[in-house]
Amino acid sequence: MKKYLLILLFCAAAVSGFGQSKEKEAEIIRLLELTNVKNLAEQVFDLYIPQLQTLVPSVPQEFWDLFKAQMDFDDFIKAYIPLYDRYYTLEEIRAMIVFYESPAGKKVIEVTPLMTAESMSIGQEWGLKMGQKLLEEMKQSGYLDA
Repeated sequence: MKKYLLILLFCAAAVSGFGQSKEKEAEIIRLLELTNVKNLAEQVFDLYIPQLQTLVPSVPQEFWDLFKAQMDFDDFIKAYIPLYDRYYTLEEIRAMIVFYESPAGKKVIEVTPLMTAESMSIGQEWGLKMGQKLLEEMKQSGYLDA
């Protein structure tokens, strides 16, 4: 009898966990949609296309347009689900949803793409300065010919 009770409890726990997993997945999708992850991925892709075009200038614009049309950004969203599932609990995901539905959260969503673009520029400038400083110090230390 105890054996059957344990099996029944195990099955109930498994079913309960499975339902929670689907619920969590739905909340993760809601969070990703709310935070415009798909649109951000498209914007990042659009930022990199010009860089790729300079690397291979012989490729015509039509190729890049067709390539982008084939991109499945919904697949990108699906790839994020296990990541969020691994690092956040259902309660944490729900708390993030509450935040991103608030005025402050909506502002974060609105300005993140702008800040990302600006931060890339800042990072490039800073990296260039650090690279120049590194070269100067290597020259002064005698590691490079002046």
